[in-house]
Amino acid sequence: MVTVERELRDLILEVKTTGPDFDRGFVHRDDLIESVRSGPSRLVTVTAPAGYGKTSFLAEWRQREDRATGWLTLSSDDDDPAALMRLLTRACSPFTPVAASLDDQILTADRGVLGRIAPVLARALSQCEQPFVLFIDDTHVLESLDSIDALNVVLAGVPARSQVVLASRHRPTSFARGRVAASAAHVTAEDLRIDVSGAARIAEGAGAQVSPEMLGNWVEQSGGWAAGLHMCALLSRRGPVASIGSQDLLADYLYRECLRELPDDIRGFLVSTSILKSLVPAMCDAVLGRSDSAGILRDLEARQLFITADPQRRSYRLHPLFAEYLQAELDHDAGSTVADLHRRASGWCQEHGLLPEAINHSIAAGDFATASSLVALAALNTYTAGETTTLGRWIEQIGDPNLLANPFAVVVVTWYSLLSGTDGAAQKWASLLGSMPDGAPRVDGIDVSSAKAMVRAITMKRGMREALADAEFGVQAEAVESPWRDPALQILGSTLLHTGDETRAREVLREAIHTAEAHGNPATIVMCEIELAQLSIDADDWVTADAHVQRALDAIRTGNIDGYVMCAYAHAAAAYCALHAGRRVTGQKFLALAMSERGRCGSAVPLISIPTRLFLIHANLQMGDIEAARMLSREIKEILPPREGREVLDARVAAAVRAIDEKDRLGRHAASTALTVAEQRVLPYLQTHLTLAEIGKRLYVSRNTIGSHVSSIFRKLAASTRSEAVENATALGLLGGLRTASFDEHEPMTMAPADV
Repeated sequence: MVTVERELRDLILEVKTTGPDFDRGFVHRDDLIESVRSGPSRLVTVTAPAGYGKTSFLAEWRQREDRATGWLTLSSDDDDPAALMRLLTRACSPFTPVAASLDDQILTADRGVLGRIAPVLARALSQCEQPFVLFIDDTHVLESLDSIDALNVVLAGVPARSQVVLASRHRPTSFARGRVAASAAHVTAEDLRIDVSGAARIAEGAGAQVSPEMLGNWVEQSGGWAAGLHMCALLSRRGPVASIGSQDLLADYLYRECLRELPDDIRGFLVSTSILKSLVPAMCDAVLGRSDSAGILRDLEARQLFITADPQRRSYRLHPLFAEYLQAELDHDAGSTVADLHRRASGWCQEHGLLPEAINHSIAAGDFATASSLVALAALNTYTAGETTTLGRWIEQIGDPNLLANPFAVVVVTWYSLLSGTDGAAQKWASLLGSMPDGAPRVDGIDVSSAKAMVRAITMKRGMREALADAEFGVQAEAVESPWRDPALQILGSTLLHTGDETRAREVLREAIHTAEAHGNPATIVMCEIELAQLSIDADDWVTADAHVQRALDAIRTGNIDGYVMCAYAHAAAAYCALHAGRRVTGQKFLALAMSERGRCGSAVPLISIPTRLFLIHANLQMGDIEAARMLSREIKEILPPREGREVLDARVAAAVRAIDEKDRLGRHAASTALTVAEQRVLPYLQTHLTLAEIGKRLYVSRNTIGSHVSSIFRKLAASTRSEAVENATALGLLGGLRTASFDEHEPMTMAPADV
């Protein structure tokens, strides 16, 4: 099953990133192609309604191109910044090897794509030695502002002598403002209209004998609409095509006539399978309860009936306009059966491991109970892939009432919210989970009572003594074989550490590591290794602390969990340890990374966010940045749990404050480049050409607030323009940083200041 799932995933990706062959029987547009490809424009937009031949134009251009090329066909499922960047890295890999290495580095942070992946890909394109052309078809499906912003950053990196070609049904006004857009070339519907000679070529390719007068009538009635002319040619093989009015009426008439000449069974096949984005024969068989779909699809392609295939004929695709017509027919004639078709499609996708597709079909069927269960299964992998926009869309489409009917979905959504560092969502779902009744039977390894206790422990809303009791309950409730055993142990070990029972904390944390290794859970290993590093630092055993930090960083890398909330904790510890050892270059890199990541560690997870900031205070003091240390101290005060049982944590915070005061008294200050969490959210948008008001809308704050943040960013980064701020932020590792330096890399040792 794993092999089949991987093959299907690879097929879907291959279809999206493989350009269609240009049929030499189609109308050629040599002069138009040459005029735009030989010009100075780095961006070319091809804008026309469906059926005007945009894809054919791109395919012909690609076939004629002597530069390196990449291709990407988008669908609505790709309207997620992480999913989009993953496809772009695949499409760009033929001409820039850096792109191929980015796929496993798509971060799970909400704005990690805009701030880190997109600028790295843009820089890779800007440094590409060989000229290239990247074709992106169907860009009109991108509606998410996060996706559009990320694509804009990438487009800004297109160098001279290279081009990106965007095909869309409407003018992509949101794309590529600034220098690239200023010189863009535009191909419109008027440029793509077919004349009489082109209509003659279409008729010849369809095997139709048509008089010049009739061709002229077709062109006049259709306005040179390629799809309409092709349908006229197909229909004329059985007799003259009637004269009709507007293009909309023409489309309706022609599609109806094209379907009418087909047998009822084949017509029903087309209408029913129109719910599928890709027509995989086995999937069509399952949805329709038949076994001959492969032959039908081959026959339809041979008829030139608006269906195309990948080179191996493993997957087929309806022309988008034809698919829309068929879907309208399905809704009109068989509205009650549409949900059943989606349910069968969902079932097939589930059986073959295509959970995202299964969820989409369940939602389309209105089967929210199944969708909720599937989201519970898919949430962690979707989050790991960085596709938080997709996960958020599913949660919104299913709706809170439907999710609340499934306690196990609520548990998963709550943990997702905590892991992703979205305070508002985390607090909401933690509260909703807390209101759910205990006693539900364990399903898919999830015990609601245990989950509630662990969430209460990590959020510490009732104080640290209650958190410790909840953590103890979680461990008691999870058996050794439970997949939740190691996180329960980690939460208990962390709570013991920060309530003062260091001896037992060390024992529990080590048990958690062994259990996590058996279960393959790198997140638990990261947390436990850093807590053990803290214990070693407390004992002034920096060599052992370094070893724990290195193991945590290894777990992040091999587990591919960069972007989880606990990674900020690990990177903060790495910064402190490296700077203490005099490895200043390494320490600075980890410090910049952890400072930018700390925004995910907010009030929802004080068990992680407070220790992270304590490490960052000490690391910044090693750099002499008093301003940053005081800022972090203020952030800690805002997220402290209730006072009861907080004595050990208060002592750690007080020690950090004393260290700040002592450093301040000595007068050894360094200019601070540390940004507040709010400023860090604004920084990635300075790469775009959005106005302050538009950035404010993205972040749900006023224009004046954005203006204040931008002014502060300029001051801290010693910049007077956006481009200068972006350049300085990139140099500091605040933008575009992906893989940090090795923690134990060799570098000239510098004398570290006395430990603070």
